[in-house]
Amino acid sequence: MQKICSLFFWVFFILPVSAQVCPILPNPVVYQLANGQFVCSGTLLIDPAGITPDIGLAIKDYALWTKGITVAPFVQNSMIQFKKLQNVVQDSYSINIADRITISYSSEASCFYAWVSLLQLAEIEEGQLIFPKCFIKDYPKFQWRGLHLDVSRHFFTVDEVKRYIDLMAYYKFNTLHWHLTDDQGWRIEIKKYPLLTEVGAYRDSTLENHYTTLPRTFKKERYGGFYTQEQITEIVNYASTRFISVVPEIEMPGHARAALAAYPQFSCTGQAQGVEGLWGVFDDIFCAKEASVEFLQDILDEIIPLFPSQYVHIGGDEAPKTRWKECANCQAVIKENNLHDEHQLQSYFIGRMDAFLTQKGKKLIGWDEILEGGLSPNATVMSWRGYDGGKAAAALGHEVIMCPGSHCYFDHYQGRSSAEPLAIGGFTPLDRVYEFNPIPPDMSAADASYVIGAQGNLWTEYISNMAQLEYMTYPRAIALSKVLWSENSPTYETFLHSLISFHFPFLSSKGVNYSKTATMPELRTIRKEKGGIEILSIPAKGTMEDTLLLWEIQAAKRKTNDLLMHWTEYAVQEYEPLVNQINIIQHKALGAQIVLQTPPSPKYDNGSLTLVDGQLGERPWKGNQWLGFDTDSVSFDIIFDKPIKVKEVRIHTLHDPNSWIWAAQTYMIGFNKFGVGSGLACGYSTDETIVIEETDKKVKQIHVTIRGLSKIPQGQPGAGNTPWLFLDEIEIR
Repeated sequence: MQKICSLFFWVFFILPVSAQVCPILPNPVVYQLANGQFVCSGTLLIDPAGITPDIGLAIKDYALWTKGITVAPFVQNSMIQFKKLQNVVQDSYSINIADRITISYSSEASCFYAWVSLLQLAEIEEGQLIFPKCFIKDYPKFQWRGLHLDVSRHFFTVDEVKRYIDLMAYYKFNTLHWHLTDDQGWRIEIKKYPLLTEVGAYRDSTLENHYTTLPRTFKKERYGGFYTQEQITEIVNYASTRFISVVPEIEMPGHARAALAAYPQFSCTGQAQGVEGLWGVFDDIFCAKEASVEFLQDILDEIIPLFPSQYVHIGGDEAPKTRWKECANCQAVIKENNLHDEHQLQSYFIGRMDAFLTQKGKKLIGWDEILEGGLSPNATVMSWRGYDGGKAAAALGHEVIMCPGSHCYFDHYQGRSSAEPLAIGGFTPLDRVYEFNPIPPDMSAADASYVIGAQGNLWTEYISNMAQLEYMTYPRAIALSKVLWSENSPTYETFLHSLISFHFPFLSSKGVNYSKTATMPELRTIRKEKGGIEILSIPAKGTMEDTLLLWEIQAAKRKTNDLLMHWTEYAVQEYEPLVNQINIIQHKALGAQIVLQTPPSPKYDNGSLTLVDGQLGERPWKGNQWLGFDTDSVSFDIIFDKPIKVKEVRIHTLHDPNSWIWAAQTYMIGFNKFGVGSGLACGYSTDETIVIEETDKKVKQIHVTIRGLSKIPQGQPGAGNTPWLFLDEIEIR
């Protein structure tokens, strides 16, 4: 029987007072308010003499889309004048709003950025436009300010991609990384190889629920779509009017199942298989033989004219070498080219593409796995597995784009509420994105000069529609725009003030399904001084609410029942209830002191109390519910205030190979009685829950050592890397 405790409360959101909060995000280098306002009719009259006709069309179109503002040329008595700047910082601009508005700009892109800033300042009241009198000076910090969009796992229409671009432009992103091919779908027409879209663009089933949910079930329904080359051109041209460059990604040699479903002769086995409906990493990749290289170069030949961008992304990530090791053709390529192993074979494969693209006047980009086996001469590295790949590439003199999963993966969870939609895993809240720096602190100034920017990544395994895509993207993309644009960084509280006062209303006006989780109170568990825990409602960062004590729970002394708690939060300003529940497992170690000899990764350091807070991590996993270790062993002590009887110890670990997380393999538990060793339990386990029974031992301290795999096995995602160890509740009964 469960005990049920309920508590309902309202969340009153109070922003900190700031005398000069800038409405513009990302915030400009200089924003100086003056007295008064510039007020005009609902139509903006511009002097077209200082801009090109293309810029005139772009700003007219965008003003109408963002705020419904009409723009008209009027030379004699214009409200807005434009001036071209010379010999200034790249893409810099200034805005002076006094008795009229003067925009000074250095490039067509900077003129558009100035226009976007002006639109962000505009308020509309009773048909009139109101601007604060002010002076703005601004320029971007990084060259590459990107958002990524995966249309392979779930397909998005031409209009939806355009909407994604429109929102990007409002926050001065300048690069759309368009992930067009993967195991689950080929999305771009290639005229020489029509089966790529006839076969590869559609799958017969799609995984339901999460990858880790067992038994797996599938939605048996034909799903897919693709873009014709005319539609590709339409989207690329549309993006160019927003000064956004579209970089295509054609995955190779891995993530190739959709292509190989259409043309199995370019695999190692030649075996025909359908387009994959399961997420993950698969052994069947492009064969390294000459015919496969020529096939992919034929595809790139059709891709290149469609995308004016100087870059082409070729993937290069998560390519298992299982088939290559068994393939006579691949082994022949290794022998003919005096290569050491399959990693060097991948380097050779990428090198062929690098040379081909260079000859065509393009630059190759690949995920940081292209470093393995040697980096191609002209390659740019996109570092996603942390900073290390980017640092290694910069040290070799290569351009780097940082997008570590710790800060830039917007398919991760962003809120702690149980009402959050299903996501792949991880935990990347708004404030973590805001504190991101593409230049790691231990990087030299010389190496840092090779970091050209960063981007947010939207992988869509669990994002099946536009509303959910927007929810996962905003407002985190706005925080990233600050990172990539702004030289000066206001406090997170100031950013949140501007976000809620000016940008949440804009997003609402455009019907964007943005997330409000950053404004929700946090449910936090703290350790009581003499055992047990307290559960508090903590105000969101940047707010001025009161902390509420929700529950006070003692550590169990005898046989007890678990508790089921209910509470309700209300969304800021919207007053939409989010009903949550929490299960508390009552046991003797609840709130005990944990001394960690092995520190967790900063990405998944949720505090040592995570191990004894009475709350089991959910499946699929959320990054805020576990302690994550990027080592193959973990040691810690559990210390009690006074000796207790121990009959059973339960250790909860996580097994999710798709996320490079593997359950514990071996364990050792030492029992100390009043500081003296009194027993030892050792064993082997591949289960997520390790259960150790000890009969009536009275102890004050328990030492735990857990070991995982030293390396991820071949054929598994992340093969050859050290897997993660994730720990949750340590129950003592």
